[in-house]
Amino acid sequence: MLTHFRQLPFVPKKVPSVSLVEQLTKKIQSILRLLRGDPRFLVMSWLARFIAVREWVADRGRYQSPAVIDATVTHPSAGACPLESSGQVAKFIQTHGYYVGFSLQDSILQDLLTFAETTPCYANRDSSLPFYIKNKDQFEQALGAPLLVAGYLDTHETCDAYQKLKTDPYLLDVASQYLNHSAVYMRGELAWGFPAPNTQAEKVKTARVFHCDINDFKTIKFFFYLTDVGEGEGPHVYIKGTHRNRRLGHQWIGQGCASIDDEALVETYGRDRVHVVTGPAGLGFAGDPYCLHKGTVPHDQSRLLLQLEFGIYPYRIWYF
Repeated sequence: MLTHFRQLPFVPKKVPSVSLVEQLTKKIQSILRLLRGDPRFLVMSWLARFIAVREWVADRGRYQSPAVIDATVTHPSAGACPLESSGQVAKFIQTHGYYVGFSLQDSILQDLLTFAETTPCYANRDSSLPFYIKNKDQFEQALGAPLLVAGYLDTHETCDAYQKLKTDPYLLDVASQYLNHSAVYMRGELAWGFPAPNTQAEKVKTARVFHCDINDFKTIKFFFYLTDVGEGEGPHVYIKGTHRNRRLGHQWIGQGCASIDDEALVETYGRDRVHVVTGPAGLGFAGDPYCLHKGTVPHDQSRLLLQLEFGIYPYRIWYF
């Protein structure tokens, strides 16, 4: 049975209280957990931080796209992905690192929203803190602290609409063409982000700083906004092209890029490459999570986001 490994290895540089010995101890413990969980994942996590290795593994694939794809949970609308072939979208991601323009069918969107409203979510992704989203204010009062995020853990797998997304032939073909292998489903998440003050450590923990994810030699993530997301609702942000254009030092530290100040990364790769993804409920986009990206902190309204990740090889564990 698959389990996930929640790794919190990135300590902001401005925290002097963590000694070198403590850092080394945590690193060794992390390696031992990975070694026990899945040695293949440990090897991959070291090799897949390098672009040349990632592309070499992808190039060895031999995926052949089906001649006809006639079923999809997205629908054609202005700027929506079905107006373009899955191959065109995969090539766009290969060039830029991401693609924006999917549009969920209204019935799928409504089913996902109904699930989110009628199923308990978990405060700060803690399985011991369930609550219904309609009771958020009362729950925060009882907890005595504002909530940063709330996830549904693995319960979204019981939602029929989610299963339709997970097995959608169009999305699977986009993923497979990008990976150049038959896409393997790895995981998904349905989660809320709430307007609340965040410390730097909390931003790192909740992926609200620029970072990259390394869960396989190459993966692709699909995201769908289930609520309207403007500048004030915590939009997703990409630094275009950083999945294939990355300083060697930043490749070497891999996911440790999360410890680098956001502004320093923007200055390194160019402010003109920063793309903020905003749009209405139902908007979808896909990206290589090795491309530097982040979710931002909502300031005005809560945001509900669905994500699915596909890779090349299955593992017993993964970074979350």
